[in-house]
Amino acid sequence: MEKDYITERLKFLIEFFKLCWLSIFAVGGGMVSMFVVQGNPYRYSLVSAGGIVMLALLALLWHNHRKMQRLWAELRKGGAL
Repeated sequence: MEKDYITERLKFLIEFFKLCWLSIFAVGGGMVSMFVVQGNPYRYSLVSAGGIVMLALLALLWHNHRKMQRLWAELRKGGAL
């Protein structure tokens, strides 16, 4: 891969990494606020759905982090850094 392609891809992945973290905090905050208030089964189903979304976002975050590590290693191996 060319150096320019790798650096542009890394820039995109870093922004996606930030977006995943912000989404995790937003969904987590919503889950906590809905869980704290005395609720009904409908509210608990929304909290459960938020938990599933958080798990999916964490999986995306982990996958993205591993991809960034591979690209950094490839960039270093090519002698660009």
